[in-house]
Amino acid sequence: MSIHVYIRHEFDKLGTGIIIADIDEISGKIKVAKPVDLVFEEVSDADVSLGSTFFFGGNKGDQFLQGLVNALVASGIKPNDFKASDKEVAAIKYHLEDMRKLVFREGKNK
Repeated sequence: MSIHVYIRHEFDKLGTGIIIADIDEISGKIKVAKPVDLVFEEVSDADVSLGSTFFFGGNKGDQFLQGLVNALVASGIKPNDFKASDKEVAAIKYHLEDMRKLVFREGKNK
């Protein structure tokens, strides 16, 4: 079983819906989390007694977070300050070097 997250814009309700499903890839059975009302309550900075808004046992939390990230990216939402990794920067650097060689034909007779 693995957690999947789906995002849909519900224009008729002027909001965004998030569906959390637990899918058993072997049997094909699908469980969907029941709708919840998020109620925000004012607390002091030191008040941590409320506990988690959501709790996932085992590795379900990581599956949910990965599913959420995938769904966010698929819906066009990206981090405000996304930065390329060192590997991505290195790959771009080598690609640009190769392109320069092709464009300027380095090392070849003209």
